[in-house]
Amino acid sequence: MNKFAKMSSKFSLMLALVSLLSACGGDNGQDGNPGEPAKPPALTITSPKVTVDKVEMADGIAQVDFQVSNQDDEAVIGVPSATFIAAQLLPQGYTGAGNSSEWQHFTAETCAATCPGSLTDHKNGHYSYTFSAPFNGMNGVTFMPEATQRMVVKIGGDKLADNTPLPITNQHYDWQSSGDNVAYTRNLVTIETCNSCHSNLAFHGSKYNQIETCVTCHNSKKVSNPADIFPQMIHSKHLTGFPQPISDCQTCHVDKAELAEQQNWHRVPTMQACGACHTQINFPAGEGHPAQVDNSNCVACHNADWTASVHSDEDKTAALIQFSPSITSASMDANGTVTVAVKLMNPATGYVYSESADKLKFINDLRVYANWGTSFDYATRSARSIKLPESTPVSGSNGIYTYTISGLTVPAGTESDNGGLAIQGRVCAKDKVLVDCTTELAEVLVIKASHSYFDMAALSSTGRRTVVSNASCGNCHGDQKLNIHGSRNDLGGQCQLCHNANMLADTTAANPSTTSFDFKQLIHGIHTSQFAGFENLNYPGKIGNCAQCHVNDSAGISTVTLPLNSAVQPLALDNGTFTSPIAAVCSNCHSDTSTHNHMTQQGAVFAGTKADATAGTETCAFCHGQGGVADVLKVHPIN
Repeated sequence: MNKFAKMSSKFSLMLALVSLLSACGGDNGQDGNPGEPAKPPALTITSPKVTVDKVEMADGIAQVDFQVSNQDDEAVIGVPSATFIAAQLLPQGYTGAGNSSEWQHFTAETCAATCPGSLTDHKNGHYSYTFSAPFNGMNGVTFMPEATQRMVVKIGGDKLADNTPLPITNQHYDWQSSGDNVAYTRNLVTIETCNSCHSNLAFHGSKYNQIETCVTCHNSKKVSNPADIFPQMIHSKHLTGFPQPISDCQTCHVDKAELAEQQNWHRVPTMQACGACHTQINFPAGEGHPAQVDNSNCVACHNADWTASVHSDEDKTAALIQFSPSITSASMDANGTVTVAVKLMNPATGYVYSESADKLKFINDLRVYANWGTSFDYATRSARSIKLPESTPVSGSNGIYTYTISGLTVPAGTESDNGGLAIQGRVCAKDKVLVDCTTELAEVLVIKASHSYFDMAALSSTGRRTVVSNASCGNCHGDQKLNIHGSRNDLGGQCQLCHNANMLADTTAANPSTTSFDFKQLIHGIHTSQFAGFENLNYPGKIGNCAQCHVNDSAGISTVTLPLNSAVQPLALDNGTFTSPIAAVCSNCHSDTSTHNHMTQQGAVFAGTKADATAGTETCAFCHGQGGVADVLKVHPIN
């Protein structure tokens, strides 16, 4: 059925309903019932939404009244199937002193060709479902009228009568049969936090993608294996391959006001939740911990403040905020010598350290790196650097000191280009303050690295193109927590000073692109588990969702789009040959022979001369460019 026919069919239905209502009399000024027309009918459905109006009990049997609408708040009529999941929440301490709140599963009933209960379609986007029996006693659970109840409605994965696809959605509704407003609930994390790493989590055939749905089944009344109860299951699954320190609970348990029990992770310690990470402990047997058979005494030692402190970086953060280096000026002479001025200050107080880095005993390491040629991804594979604690400043006073970095390569004709600078370092701290690095038990902390750009005369706002950002990498790895080579963590601009197109790929490899240390090749190779040493890496998101890492440019267009930026260089191979830029980048994921043949037919060059690889013969953008028939933004699962 074409779009016009669908429109005609749905408007005909609406007209018939209006005519029927007209025959029943005029407007009496009162609200209509669920059988009367409300919203206009949906013609397209990309993001269905379920809104539960109410749940009522009659003789112990629940009836849920709900609406289904599309992304434009238009009524979805004729939903062919639905699943209804019911659970109740036992309050904290109800099952025993020290125990956390706990969901109890009643039932899950699905209506499709047959229905255990009774599903009524009111033909206007409103629906009612009456369960098959009272909740009380279902699944061995006693119904508690004063407890918080949860209703989950899942629809989609099929088609309407006119063949319109209905995408899957599952949404929840918390209520109390006593009629009171919900006094409490158990929401600890958000799906948005999970999806910052996982893209678009969905389980059991992609039917369920909300944490509030998961917990209605993954509880002790539904699953037979205690390891599959939600807190234990999630903790244990993240023990391996987690891209941040596993001890930082707030990576997932973020501090969000809308979460009813956002502090539960440190306020309610239990053997079950804590033991899922501290797997070396057997609580009942007293192995690795004093013996205990229940949770009644956990908070006696592990009070909320202590637990929060040992599972966070607050001590490190307090110390790190006391030191921040910055580059205040830079220029370069005709011989490739850069003059750099560095300022050291305490951001917490605004105090500028009057002494230079070689005099400050809390500095463990502080370096400045430089390379030239931002418009062509830098001249050399090894940026020049200087260690400030081992260097006497050329000049300076009052907290700003000048140093020189010599030996930059400036290819002829690039003098009007720009260079890149990065500063990184480590400091020593103890008990939340910076201390002399010789202090006993002092801890060495990595500061936040940063980058800037310069031309021959001064610092510049123009630099290398921005493809990824520290924020986008931080979605999974955490800001400042992915420290490479000891203290390099500015993923957005520092790494490329050395990891650039001057790196060589292995000609003999099955997929040479994933053997190069050039930043773009390296990162793709690592996250697709193809780079040597990372074969077992399990990327948590959809590997084709380029927007997980890539940012938008100044025009709001993703840096994934074709054509590539003109600064992107060909892939250099260790036998002196080159692969053209688009082919090299796309080959990180699309490395099969048929795809390479397709690329070659469209002008790509594999292992050819540099002249051929840079001749601009690739015509990929014709089909795969923005707005093309196979636009990379459309054929990749980008969200």
